[in-house]
Amino acid sequence: MMTQLRIADMMKAYAEDAVDFADQMDVKLDFSEASLKDLDSILQKFHGELPRGWRKIFNKGPSEEQIAYMAKMWGGYLGEVVVRHLGGEWKASEIVEDTIALQIGEEELYPPSRAYRRIMNGAEDSVEDYYKIQKLRQDSHNM
Repeated sequence: MMTQLRIADMMKAYAEDAVDFADQMDVKLDFSEASLKDLDSILQKFHGELPRGWRKIFNKGPSEEQIAYMAKMWGGYLGEVVVRHLGGEWKASEIVEDTIALQIGEEELYPPSRAYRRIMNGAEDSVEDYYKIQKLRQDSHNM
């Protein structure tokens, strides 16, 4: 089992990979709250490229492993935005087996899982909205 420090280092590395990947797409990610709108746009492009319906027969699209890597990379970025603005620590989940989580107070968040759902489901799983909900929760806990 990975130590918290190793998990944090790994997720920071994924976040840096996301910044580099976005740069290749001419998108500048700067770990600001506003950058999550750009992250949603990037993830929408990946969602739009997933084969659906009859296209699935002719175009397999990305493998499950490729999607999982993308979810870790973009989820690492999302998580690092959360850490920088709301706090929290990366760790192995105590609730969901084999899952990377962010611990904020008593709550576990799963940014890579959210990025995965955003890629697979589209705008209904917006990472920007996810962040806003977490921010509201933190604000209500701090009152």
